[in-house]
Amino acid sequence: MATPKPSDFNKRVAFGLTESVKNTNTGSIRKQFVEKLKLWYAPKTRTLDQQYQLQGTSLENTKVIIVRHKPELEAYTLAKIGNVQYDIASISPDETNKAVAYDYVTLKRSE
Repeated sequence: MATPKPSDFNKRVAFGLTESVKNTNTGSIRKQFVEKLKLWYAPKTRTLDQQYQLQGTSLENTKVIIVRHKPELEAYTLAKIGNVQYDIASISPDETNKAVAYDYVTLKRSE
């Protein structure tokens, strides 16, 4: 994929963790997604050949997004786009010394 243009980063993704949160009304505690970081992202489109290669693997039915490089991204296990929660399957960080670097994040819909 060619280097994304700034205008490609037009969607929002929230990264976070599952934490125990207390309900202030009832006092009960339940585990839920807690947002820690919100970034703009660009979706990455896979070719049909790439989709066929992923069939039957753990990466089947995943999506890839591109975000500006953030070293702290590796601390998070979940992502949320709109009302859909995803597990972070993998992160491919760009650890070059470029002024503008991008990380590729593979997301799998949480069940």
